[in-house]
Amino acid sequence: MVRSTLLAILSLLPISATAMAQGKTDPAQLEFFESRIRPVLVENCYECHGNGKKKGGIQLDRRDSVFKAAAPLVVAGQPAQSKLLKAIRHETEFKMPPPPAKKLSDQAIADIETWIKLGAAWPEDKVKTVEIDPRKHWAFQPVKKPAIPDVKAANPIDAFIDAKLQAKGIAPNPTADPRTLIRRLKFDLVGLPPSFDEVAEFTKAWQANPQAAWDALVDRYLASPQYGERWARHWLDLARYSDTKGYVFQEERRYAYAYTYRDYVVKSLNEDLPYDQFLMQQIAADRLVAKGEAPASSQAAMGFLTLGRRFLNNIHDITDDRIDTITRGMLGLTVACARCHDHKYDPIATIDYYALYGVFLSSTEPKEGPLLGEPAQTKEYQEFQTKLGDLEKAVKEYETKFKKELNEKNRKNRDELKALQKKVDAFKAGSPSAPPRAMVMVDGPSPHNERVLIRGIPGNLGPVAPRQFLPILTDGKPKPFKEGSGRLELARAIADKNNPLTARVFVNRVWMHHFGAGLVSSPSNFGVRADPPSHPELLDFLAARFVEEGWSVKKLHKLMLTSQTYRRSSDDNVKAREIDADNRLLARANRRRLEFEPLRDALLAAAGNLDLTMGGAGVDITKAPWSKRRTLYGFIDRQNLPGMFRTFDFASPDASTPVRYETTVPQQALFMLNHPFVQEQTRSLLKRSEIAEAKDEAAKVQALYRILYARSADADEVRIGTQFIEAAGPGAWERYAQALLLANEFAFVD
Repeated sequence: MVRSTLLAILSLLPISATAMAQGKTDPAQLEFFESRIRPVLVENCYECHGNGKKKGGIQLDRRDSVFKAAAPLVVAGQPAQSKLLKAIRHETEFKMPPPPAKKLSDQAIADIETWIKLGAAWPEDKVKTVEIDPRKHWAFQPVKKPAIPDVKAANPIDAFIDAKLQAKGIAPNPTADPRTLIRRLKFDLVGLPPSFDEVAEFTKAWQANPQAAWDALVDRYLASPQYGERWARHWLDLARYSDTKGYVFQEERRYAYAYTYRDYVVKSLNEDLPYDQFLMQQIAADRLVAKGEAPASSQAAMGFLTLGRRFLNNIHDITDDRIDTITRGMLGLTVACARCHDHKYDPIATIDYYALYGVFLSSTEPKEGPLLGEPAQTKEYQEFQTKLGDLEKAVKEYETKFKKELNEKNRKNRDELKALQKKVDAFKAGSPSAPPRAMVMVDGPSPHNERVLIRGIPGNLGPVAPRQFLPILTDGKPKPFKEGSGRLELARAIADKNNPLTARVFVNRVWMHHFGAGLVSSPSNFGVRADPPSHPELLDFLAARFVEEGWSVKKLHKLMLTSQTYRRSSDDNVKAREIDADNRLLARANRRRLEFEPLRDALLAAAGNLDLTMGGAGVDITKAPWSKRRTLYGFIDRQNLPGMFRTFDFASPDASTPVRYETTVPQQALFMLNHPFVQEQTRSLLKRSEIAEAKDEAAKVQALYRILYARSADADEVRIGTQFIEAAGPGAWERYAQALLLANEFAFVD
């Protein structure tokens, strides 16, 4: 209705040839062009004839090119003389869009004819296209270690930070108190709260020699087995880790061995596996093992590729997910944007995307992954093998019996076979005796280059895309991959010390988790649309030093954590706030909320219930009897992520998550007040000997503060607590403890 009215109005408007020539067209006609004509050109023509491209000498995103060429494509008011209209009608030798692409719809052709009849309104080109060399973008420049600013500081990080603060005339905050520091550090590195005794011991050492005490504490927590558990979760967010496949039909939804990838990440971090090897193993551990460059156990690393969504087993979407996870997680580039067209902003062409696409389509997932070690020959294992053999035998017998029907793709027989196979997979996924296996990819028997899928449509084939690395990250012309699928060559290119992105992206992620915000605000996008770093010299210094020190993640942690910048208080700094409201210059520490995992673990620790057993299959933490395992080991159901996870902003397992969103919603407080899990932990807390055996109410209040906050209660806090207990009646202690759990002091770092 609206469109027909617009056309009626336009048809009555007088058209002046002079006005058309000068671009002085009625606004209604320009509106018709912008709403009905330009979108058709953008969708169907700009891939070859726009954004600076002039295939066949034709450019359709510039007014001058369309109307003022020696042979104009459009003659205003004269559809019969307009070459553009003839081309889209397929009335000439040059048919547009060219076959096999579909001809424009009848409606689109009619709109373009009407537009030409009405004078072919087109706004003046006010902005000239400026060719920018994308290699000049800061993120694509080689990492060069800058000189440390001439600012008095024991740690080079402080020199870079303080130089900018001094330039702005900002005085940074003083060092935080010892209790704040140990709480900050332990949650950052271990993900657990310090005890009252830990705080007292550290405070005493701090008073004697602050720097020595701090260095020793950092080393102690980095050496803790719980360090790997805490930092594994950050990486699992990027790897979109889940224990299930998502939405699939007629097959077992659970991954039988997903946990082996999670345990690999924990182990690698605890052992300080060099980051470059860590990356390569996740892409090509099978190839590294075959070459003797990695242990067989490293094949568990390949869950990074294989644990994504299954998209109803659509191989195109599965491959796209793998490309996206690798390039955003390891390189900070949104390469998957080039699946259907050249990247709108970054120097990544569609053919570059399909070069990587061919790498992964030249790889396959074996039906059974390799064992991670020799299983113990226990009675339970023997029973597992017997039962598994029976189930697999039933599958083979069915395949033999109905071979003809299956070859003819009989629906009934195929479904019955899938049901039998599902029993096999379900048994593996549900049996505690199933020996751990690596979920690997291996090179296919015939590695090959894929053709570009025009607009991402299967069957709409374009040119062949040689398997190779991204040109923008290659010195010179990329060399085609020759070793099998090319995954190992891809892995080496990503982990190359000369790659300008890999080290920068990772040190920025580590910085973000320690300081509350990255030096680059978009941690998984370092492309040309990303904001520049707040401290570019510091970013490059950290990246260069990271590589110099053998890609050691623990050394990187220590450098950051021993800086004065990390140890500053989070108190308000009025002058800094006036100049730097977002605290990008780090005059103070950023207050941070606990994520779901450390919050739940802190509850278990306070109750004395925390089970520090490491590794193994995921456990259900959402149902009674409540598991006491660390939250890292909770079973993650991709398709039906439990409300407990979603309430506390857990990372979506559907895609790589660089930063968790933070919400403040009533459900969070209601969970802490009413959820049976919290109530059970509260009762266990009150049964702890320090509280249950306290001599009076005041002593109990004091014990609660020491357990929950790792400090003593002051006189007012004791008075308020005892008054509440006296007035509240039955159940007062449980309600009082829950009130303390709701306080920011429990749920916030600092």
